[in-house]
Amino acid sequence: MNNYFIVDIETVPNNIENYFFLSEEKKLELLNPIDSKIWALGIRHNEVNKLFYGHNEKEILTQFWSEWNLIMEKNAITGIVGFSINNFDIPFIIARSFIHGVKIRPFTLKQVIDLREKINAYRYGKTRGRLKEYAKLLGLPVLDVDGGDVASLYKNDNTEKLKEYLSNDLFITDELYKRALETDIIKINKW
Repeated sequence: MNNYFIVDIETVPNNIENYFFLSEEKKLELLNPIDSKIWALGIRHNEVNKLFYGHNEKEILTQFWSEWNLIMEKNAITGIVGFSINNFDIPFIIARSFIHGVKIRPFTLKQVIDLREKINAYRYGKTRGRLKEYAKLLGLPVLDVDGGDVASLYKNDNTEKLKEYLSNDLFITDELYKRALETDIIKINKW
């Protein structure tokens, strides 16, 4: 089934120097499109990852939307899949595109499939379950890096580790999607 693609995002705070001196609570408060920016975006389609990363956020977004357009031109009803994509990835990408004046490809939110919402039957925030935790439960490969390490990778310009981490998350999300299809969990709808 080729009528979907996976999206994942990695962000870093705008003020990276002060970030490491903040409490965990204050660090979490910076996870928004005003106080943080995109360092990397990934799309996985037909089991192939395309990564867009670097220090030029406008260029990252332009390349990302170009790839999104290519996929959607082939099939306008393509599903957009992610893990916590409705609460984080999509709003962040749209807001940062707005800030940079990058033209997006319009879509409907009906096309967005948030695996966290599906797997938890729309009880997000009331139940446990991060991407890495589900990956471990399903026996998928998990790296020794998680979202909390992205700022350090950025500060140390460790692009290779970031690419490996983002690629692995795209793969894990794809595998979770396939499992949700097999189990009909993907068919759970809120209304």
